[in-house]
Amino acid sequence: MLTRPASIMLVAGSVSIGLVMGFWLGRGGGSLSAQVGGAATASGRNPVAAAEVRRVSQIQQSDVKVYEELAKQYDQFRHVDRMFEQVSKAVAPTVVHIITQKSSRHEEGQKARKFEETGSGVIVRCDKLAGLFVLTNHHVVEGGKSSKIRVYLQDGRALTPERIWSDSMADIAVLKLDRDDLPAARLGDSDNAQVGSWVLALGSPFGLTHSVSQGIISARGRHMDELRDVDNQDFLQTDAAINPGNSGGPLVNMLGEVVGINNSIASNGGGNEGVGFSIPINLARWIMNELIANGHVTRGGLGVELDSTYDYERAVKLGLDRPNGALIGKVHPDSPASRGGVQEGDVILSFGGVSIHDLNHLVNAVSMSPVGRPAEVVVWRDRHELKLRLTVGDRDRALPAELDPSQDAPPDPSGLVRRPNRPGETSNFAMGLEVVTLSTQLAARFGLPDSMHGACVVSVDAESPFVQLCRVNDVIAVINERPVASAEQAVRMLGDDGSHTPLIISIDRLEKGEVERHTIRVPR
Repeated sequence: MLTRPASIMLVAGSVSIGLVMGFWLGRGGGSLSAQVGGAATASGRNPVAAAEVRRVSQIQQSDVKVYEELAKQYDQFRHVDRMFEQVSKAVAPTVVHIITQKSSRHEEGQKARKFEETGSGVIVRCDKLAGLFVLTNHHVVEGGKSSKIRVYLQDGRALTPERIWSDSMADIAVLKLDRDDLPAARLGDSDNAQVGSWVLALGSPFGLTHSVSQGIISARGRHMDELRDVDNQDFLQTDAAINPGNSGGPLVNMLGEVVGINNSIASNGGGNEGVGFSIPINLARWIMNELIANGHVTRGGLGVELDSTYDYERAVKLGLDRPNGALIGKVHPDSPASRGGVQEGDVILSFGGVSIHDLNHLVNAVSMSPVGRPAEVVVWRDRHELKLRLTVGDRDRALPAELDPSQDAPPDPSGLVRRPNRPGETSNFAMGLEVVTLSTQLAARFGLPDSMHGACVVSVDAESPFVQLCRVNDVIAVINERPVASAEQAVRMLGDDGSHTPLIISIDRLEKGEVERHTIRVPR
């Protein structure tokens, strides 16, 4: 038993020790463990564990520094990121998803094939008539009746257009809406769209409505001979992703202004490969105003045929240092050009005070000129410039009735340039397959041997019995032990012959640079 003095000393000693320890901890002393035997120093007795603790701590500290530096850098970029957000927010409510119900018959007596074509569009206002309109591509609504077209808004509502105007020569269509309470996009000036400037492409790729992709203006003034049904071409080229379903959607600048209507792509497989084409909004707006005001487009014309072989060598021979302008191949008699003094072999360097870059630039400049208005033309003749004055005529009257320039353009044998999600002119259909004859150009493009023949698969319908068996670019080589030489032959052999016997089909497929043959069994 402790005596009273001993108890007092023990209490005093405990208090002193507590005060010392508290003071020590308050000055940053180490932590204490309640474990017996001084477990707090376990790490000191285990150098491996201590090293691991230090390594983890260093990694955490390094991560913190990286993200702190990233945050500092992002502060400088935040306004750019914000711009993309703001442009998307401003334009997205004006972008629509379009579904058109269509039908086609490829052979006489064949049952009409019904299908849907999807695309995009943008709600705009017009200079000629009050109300709201949807600006899109002609090929999106081509062949469809107004009652068979659905226009889906961002909020999910579906509208049916009151009226449709369309112009195939520029691939532009206008749909009249029956309401005036929707947001409309602002139209910019495509002449000011500079190469290298940022743009956004909005639309419904692969049915994924109201998607946004980002890129730049890659080039201007592109002309694609493969699009022989489009006369007015002056495409903006962009690397913003344009895929099936984007056709008709807007290409906008960083002010939220529409500078183009997305139209087509250059692609090996039918999807985006960074080369897309957009109709300049200045051309699209002019076409829209003409359609709404007059019901059709009246284009200006000179009554000439232009030489598409005009190149650097030809220009040098004529005394020019570059192939600017458009070379006249033929002047039709009693035409505006003939009456104005234009001659075969002239190079038109400027029209109406605007320097002409190439053949296509001249076509668009003349087309958009009012009929009956005088225009000053500068031509290159006999190695010097000559000023002429002529009056623009009606294109349909200025050219002979039997002349259709688009008929002279050969089809694209490679299928490189196409409208997204659109059957090719040489396509054939059977059992939900879209196939084309495998040409030498297609074989080279897909890395297949030149000797290979058959029907190349372009698309597979979701309801087709082949949907789990075939892929795009597969080549149907043999059907029921009979070699396939063309798409037409494949369609005939796939057709129902009433026997209900299964089809045994051999397809060639490119896998990792090598051609593999697969045999599939398909019930009829």
